[in-house]
Amino acid sequence: MKLNTKLRYTTALVAAALSVTAIPAANAASVSIVNAGFEDSFNTGWSDTDPSAISSDERSGSKAAKITGDGGKFEQDVTVEANTDYVLTAYISGYGKIGASVDGTRYTRTGGGDDYEQVTVSFNSGDSTSITIFGNYYNEEGRFDDFALESKASTNTNTVVDGTCTDSEALVISSASDDGSNDGHGPENTIDKDTTADSRWSSNGIGKTITYDLGADMSVKELAVKWYKGSERSSYFDIHTSTNNSNWTSVLSGGISSGGDSSYEKIDVTDTEARYVRVTGNGNSAGSSWNSIVETQILGCTDDSTVDSGTVEPDDSETVDTETLEPGDAEYPSDLMSNYNQWKITYPDGVEDKTLFEATNEYFYVNDTGNGIVFRAPVRSNNGTTPNSDYIRSELRERTSDGDSDIYWTTSGTHVVYSKQAITHLPLVKDHLVATQIHGNKDDGIDDSMVLRLEGEHLFLSFNGGKLRSDLTIKEDYTLGTIHEVIFEVIDDKHYVYYSEDGGLNAAYTAGNASQYLVKDGSSNYVMDLNYDQSYFKIGNYTQSNAEEEGSATDDEDNYGEVVVYDFWVDHE
Repeated sequence: MKLNTKLRYTTALVAAALSVTAIPAANAASVSIVNAGFEDSFNTGWSDTDPSAISSDERSGSKAAKITGDGGKFEQDVTVEANTDYVLTAYISGYGKIGASVDGTRYTRTGGGDDYEQVTVSFNSGDSTSITIFGNYYNEEGRFDDFALESKASTNTNTVVDGTCTDSEALVISSASDDGSNDGHGPENTIDKDTTADSRWSSNGIGKTITYDLGADMSVKELAVKWYKGSERSSYFDIHTSTNNSNWTSVLSGGISSGGDSSYEKIDVTDTEARYVRVTGNGNSAGSSWNSIVETQILGCTDDSTVDSGTVEPDDSETVDTETLEPGDAEYPSDLMSNYNQWKITYPDGVEDKTLFEATNEYFYVNDTGNGIVFRAPVRSNNGTTPNSDYIRSELRERTSDGDSDIYWTTSGTHVVYSKQAITHLPLVKDHLVATQIHGNKDDGIDDSMVLRLEGEHLFLSFNGGKLRSDLTIKEDYTLGTIHEVIFEVIDDKHYVYYSEDGGLNAAYTAGNASQYLVKDGSSNYVMDLNYDQSYFKIGNYTQSNAEEEGSATDDEDNYGEVVVYDFWVDHE
């Protein structure tokens, strides 16, 4: 039986005082950006390149930046801490690109709309203590306002003492769900790293729940929650955990937020091993039964603790952006191909090569560590393209195993492609690239039937440009250079996709237990059910740009798409 609101508020105070504290500002420290809202035009902080201007169509204050054509941009150098995760945000109306340049690597995101919309870019500062933030022209006129740069919550290494994890880090949340009774502000908003008030979960009713899936069992120690209207009212809540999403353990009863803090508040809970964390809302101190959360972090330790090393190693569900592979001794790409006769390649100058034994050039070569094949496509004024495409590529196309002819198959039976790869560079203007794809019968309107596509930081599945079905997001914040595994599997017309950044997908799939890596569309394990023929797999780099798209940035030595492939195979049954 639930207590009434006033009684609950009174009896919860003691527990709340012990369990809920504000996170120190250092966990989300703001970085100083001079003239972040362009109130002093471009006169202080920013340097700009025409066509650029100052606009009175602002989001806040009285001014905004305006970029009206190709080549227009503005930028500012800012001081950061080394080896720190950051989130850059700005508001864009119309359309444009924002980003950060970190030691020669550009992290970008495009966006905008009829009204000002927030655009977010995540990156790590690496060894740099100074970076450049910028706004660029992208396809149409855009206005920019209210830049902000914040470090993410601390992710210190977990210390293990006598087999027990003593420190906490922000765990990776695979998904968020509720009972479907929200007001249109869905649960996914609480894990999108957007901390604006409109990106929230809201559900009306005592006992409404939001559930977070960590993907695998973890040691859960704390939560950090940014409550909607957190500085105006207290929220009442309980927290439970579960290993199976069925049997639940209470880890905090009678929780109450401070009511005086709009930033993240840390919530101490009873330590448990759990995959699922559920917050049950019980209304708020304003006298209503609304439950609203802007953003949630779950803090704890991964489950693979090792006392000998004194640290917790990441397990199968954690994103590992810094995975490194053992150096190899390959000299030619064919050294890293199980059957180089089975493939041909098209280069960005339009040349096709069917003899890959010891083939190597500036578009197709072995990386410095001898363990990966580099597929590089520079945007140049003399690029060539293949029939039916305006874009450039350094990309393998599947052939018969003996290499005598191109292979074609139907979606009946079983067809699988695996690639371990990293997207390492994007074009400067149109920052889009496809890595791994299934090509279908163009005469039937199939063409690029399913591809893994990166636009800025948005990594997603595209199905012939949305003609076969809508796009399906893999992740919103892919970091260039992140090694990942992907499997495309077609079984009797049903298309399945597996994705992992922990290095365990290939072994798990081979062993028949890779279900934890499935990319799901709602409750469905497959992402498309479609019959077609004239199919084949492609591996490598299909850069979605050209000289026309890149404009004045064409022939810039830093303007190219690049993918490094460490391992790949295909199988047909």
